Amino acid sequence: MSTPILSAEGLQISYGRVDAVRNVSFEVQAGSLVTMVGANGAGKTSVLNAVSGMLRPRKGVIRFKGEDVTRWPSHRLVKAGLVQVPEGREILGTLTVAENLSLGGWHRGSTLNRNIDRMYERFPVLSERQKLQAGALSGGEQQMLAIARALIAEPEVLLLDEPSMGLAPKIVDDIFAVIEEIRSNGTTVVLVEQNARRALAAADFGYVMETGEISHSGPAQELLADEKVIEAYLGLN
Repeated sequence: MSTPILSAEGLQISYGRVDAVRNVSFEVQAGSLVTMVGANGAGKTSVLNAVSGMLRPRKGVIRFKGEDVTRWPSHRLVKAGLVQVPEGREILGTLTVAENLSLGGWHRGSTLNRNIDRMYERFPVLSERQKLQAGALSGGEQQMLAIARALIAEPEVLLLDEPSMGLAPKIVDDIFAVIEEIRSNGTTVVLVEQNARRALAAADFGYVMETGEISHSGPAQELLADEKVIEAYLGLN
C-alpha cells in the first residue's frame, strides 16, 4: 500500500488533567473517504482539531504528505492543502456570503475570483444570496457556505466535522451528495460524524471511537455489516 497522505500515530490529547484522546492512530490514503464515527464526547472532534492545528496533542505524531506537521499552525496547514470545516460551521454571520467566501481564499491571490465563481456554479443558492448576510441563511445553506469556503482554499485533504448536525433529513441527503461529489473529484475527505450509518455507507474505511480510543477499524462496509459493532457502537434502527 502506498504512503498515506495523512496519518497520526499515538495521539494523546488532554484538557487539563483529563485525557480526552488516548493513543489514537489512523491512516488516510490519497483519494479516499475515511470516516471517524462514535458517540458524542468520544473524542472525534478533538482528533480532527489536532490534525488541523487547532489543538496541540500532548503526545503523538501527525504526518501530512510524509512530513511531520504536529506543531504546524493551522494557517500553514491550510496553505499546504489541509483544510477543515469545523463543527457548527463557524461562518461569520455579520458578513455577506461573498465576504465569507473571499476569506476562505485569503492565500490564493490570482485564483481567488475564479475559485469563487466555481463555488457559485457548484452551489447556485450561494450565488443567489451572495449579497445577503450569512447569518440570515438557513442551516443547510450555512453548511453549504462553510464547505464552499473551505473548497476555495483548494484542499488536498478536506476535514469535515459533523456536517449533518442539526439538519433536516432532506438537507442531510444534499450534504452527503456534495461530500461524495467532492471525493469523486479527487479531494481526499476525512469525515467525523455522529450519523454513523450514513457516514460508513459513503466511506471507504472507518474508525469507531469510544471514550477517547479507537475501538474498531476496517473497511467501512465490513463495519456496517458487523452486528457487534452495530449493536454496541452504531445503534439499532
